[in-house]
Amino acid sequence: MTRNTGPGREEGHTAPSPRKSKSVLRSFRFAWEGLSFVFNTQRHMRVHVLTMSLILVAALGLKVTTYELLHLLSAFALVLITEMINTAVEQTIDLTVKGYDPRAKVAKDVAAGAVMVAAAYAVAVGSLGVATSETLHNAILNCGKLPPQPHFGVLQAVLIGAILLAVSITWLKRRSGRGTFWRGGIVSGHAALGFMIATSITVATRDSSVACLALALALLVSQSRIQARIHSPIEVVLGGILGIAVGVSIFAGQ
Repeated sequence: MTRNTGPGREEGHTAPSPRKSKSVLRSFRFAWEGLSFVFNTQRHMRVHVLTMSLILVAALGLKVTTYELLHLLSAFALVLITEMINTAVEQTIDLTVKGYDPRAKVAKDVAAGAVMVAAAYAVAVGSLGVATSETLHNAILNCGKLPPQPHFGVLQAVLIGAILLAVSITWLKRRSGRGTFWRGGIVSGHAALGFMIATSITVATRDSSVACLALALALLVSQSRIQARIHSPIEVVLGGILGIAVGVSIFAGQ
């Protein structure tokens, strides 16, 4: 015999609890709070998001196919997911481990390595995705046509800029007594070279999509110097400013 438990209810058939629907909303809120925490506290996460936004703008401007865009989005999602997992691992270890523990270091290094692998995969996907773009090919072919009557071509200008950067960075490192020509120092040479090339590409092509792509690559190079703990953020910023200044100066008279 079935026992009634209330109006319109029978044993074994209970109505959905409003608490369950609220818990789903709470889960979404907690997930959003976790995403916000990673974005607000992890500089690398913010750099990833900015770089991906620039690459997406470039991809749309270069008219990549839907299939290529899907690959880009999948690679970007993988980078963001691994960055969030890396943050979760770091927070958990910091909460449970007091002092130095080599096993904790291994766990953190492995999690950071996962982010690096995902980022490398995203770079490969992005490079292959835009390499076949006809718009990019046309921009590269027209790269040497600088108005009006240039004193020298783009490649010559970039070479001169690289020499100027090398001299400037060597002088700054010797004056500060920090770092060597290839590593460390008061400014990041890799960031300077990346942003100098990005500036040169922007001026030479006059194409916003290609400019976004060049800027994204410069940001990736700069982030790698911070993530590898070779340079501090301020050293990377100084390198970027120096690279932009040199890039603008070599084309100022064109």
